[in-house]
Amino acid sequence: MQLQFLQQFRVPATLLFGFILQSISVFAVADNDTIAHHRNLKEVEVNAHDSRKLRSAMPTQVVTVTEIDKLNAANVADIAKHFAGVTIKDYGGIGGLKTISVRGLGAAHTGVSYDGLMMSDIQSGQIDLSQFCVENIAAVSLDNGQPMNLLQPARMFASSSVLSLQTKLPTYDSTHTFSGKAAFKTGSFGLVNPSVLLEKYFGKKLGMSFNTNAVFSDGKYPVNINVNPNGTNIQKIKRSNTDVKSVKSEFNLINNFRDSESVKFKFTHYYSDRGIPGAVIYYLLTPSSDRIMDNNFMYQLHYENKNRSDIQYQFSGKISNQHMEFSEVDNQYKLPNNTRIDKYKQNEYYLSAALQYRPVNNIAIGAAFDGWYNDLISESNYHFIGSNHPTRRSLLSNISAKYYTERFTLGGNLLYTLTNETADSTFAAPDRHKVSPTVFASLQLSESGNLLLRAFYKNIFRLPTFTELYYHNFGFKDLLPENTQQFNIGMTYFTNKISFLNNLSITSDVYYNLVNDKITIIYGMPFSTVRNIGLVRIKGCDINLSASKLLSNDNKVSLSTNYSFQLAQDFGNDPQTRGDIIPYSPIHSGSLSISYSFNKMEVGYNLLYAGKRYSGQNADPYNYVKPYSDHSIFCSYTLNKLKLSAEVLNFTNVNYEVVKSYPMPRINFRININYKF
Repeated sequence: MQLQFLQQFRVPATLLFGFILQSISVFAVADNDTIAHHRNLKEVEVNAHDSRKLRSAMPTQVVTVTEIDKLNAANVADIAKHFAGVTIKDYGGIGGLKTISVRGLGAAHTGVSYDGLMMSDIQSGQIDLSQFCVENIAAVSLDNGQPMNLLQPARMFASSSVLSLQTKLPTYDSTHTFSGKAAFKTGSFGLVNPSVLLEKYFGKKLGMSFNTNAVFSDGKYPVNINVNPNGTNIQKIKRSNTDVKSVKSEFNLINNFRDSESVKFKFTHYYSDRGIPGAVIYYLLTPSSDRIMDNNFMYQLHYENKNRSDIQYQFSGKISNQHMEFSEVDNQYKLPNNTRIDKYKQNEYYLSAALQYRPVNNIAIGAAFDGWYNDLISESNYHFIGSNHPTRRSLLSNISAKYYTERFTLGGNLLYTLTNETADSTFAAPDRHKVSPTVFASLQLSESGNLLLRAFYKNIFRLPTFTELYYHNFGFKDLLPENTQQFNIGMTYFTNKISFLNNLSITSDVYYNLVNDKITIIYGMPFSTVRNIGLVRIKGCDINLSASKLLSNDNKVSLSTNYSFQLAQDFGNDPQTRGDIIPYSPIHSGSLSISYSFNKMEVGYNLLYAGKRYSGQNADPYNYVKPYSDHSIFCSYTLNKLKLSAEVLNFTNVNYEVVKSYPMPRINFRININYKF
């Protein structure tokens, strides 16, 4: 099962200009300081000009709570797929696995931050974005390279890109010390999705919030299948074993000692029980009975002090316990009920300290020190599954510095990583240590600050996962880390002085990524394994455009679009695949979003497009995955504290796949009732 689990979680100028007219961005460029470290995030227009946004030397895309409702998003993956340069591997349906890859580097290279602390999965190295509902999300941002803030944990510097999720936290209001929101969503495939958010302030300093979100769905949707390999006999079937039951709850406690000093405690619990429908292949139509159960707990504590302008510091801690159970029913097992059961338990204990010092007005120096412990406990009633208790101890230290003026920024950081591992049933992987540098710069070309040039270089790596190292007859303990070099040059332009528009924002970035020691699965019989045989070169371009026009006091038109060109090629040791496009890396992709608001109504249209891709090396036509366009529409009506909305997804009723042999739902709908009190 573990191999199956890993496999699942595993320009022309004229073309650029032509596509940008029909595609989108929902985001403006922003410095991460504007999101991740505000105590109380208000609903803001993403197109609003902020000089701090133009200061960022790292490409940053942001979607706030105002835009989330316009994206027909059921979870965070539905938001992230609208970012330029992002590929979401979606296995279909509400409960299907959803992982993120940025600029062709793979999901394990993308860090996911939840309220300033990184999520982790030591087993697979990838985060399932379907577990994050949108009802309590205030903002989602994607930083290529890393967030620009110097006052943050060292772990925030340790990924090629960071997807940051900021939740809604209680906001003090002297006239409303208690508030909340209740929502109920229903729709196709038996969807029942209630949620509640409660906020309470006890005086000016102490506040708390609680939210819970439940999802129930049978997940059964019709798909077409070619019963014959030549495609002459197409039959309609319904996906089975696609049901999902999940509940996510979260509790927050905030004590604001003063405006610039606070302590925050967070507890989250996520439970899900879902079927794994398996691939839809003409010669393999037996319904799957595989299931996955998750039961995860997380505790976070964060203290920050910004009382002084010259010295600021923060301390963070996290305890994470993740339980996953995989079950498979098959007559081949001579077990009770012919059921194979694999159980996995991950534990993480994490501490971080960070400091920022400003010796003079134009210079900032930062330091951060992180340490954490991971282990994985495995057991199975079927066979030996490898080392049943590997552990990893990690230390990160980061030193950063930034010089800035009104128009120029220059900075960088050095990240030192040290790891030590043990494994009880086999030899452990060797200790690893590495120094990873990053350099960035930005320059405003005009005094008005509406045109910015930026560039960065980053050298970073990702460690092999426990599956890649220790899984029985698959892992290889001597795997080297994947080493990545990132080069980026870009620009941002913003103006609110065009007569026929209220504002216009354009961002463009050209990048080159080089991955050495790429970890690659070598397929074989009876067992597959992993080795460092890969060299990947990725070159591309991301373009974002957003604009809005206020027609009257109550009428507004908004448009945003993005386009991505990406050429990710394998230059590894195998001459037969040299130059091939790496799996699931479309050369062309983009999105489009248009909305029109008038009086108390809002209507809109969303488009997602991905060009041809390959599920394996593209030399084999069998691996070809067709391009697709996903069209959706929405409308909403707000009456005081009540909001009603309806969405029609994939309204062209296209049969398409994001992951080969995992068809996506055809036309479907959702209705949402939202009440604030």
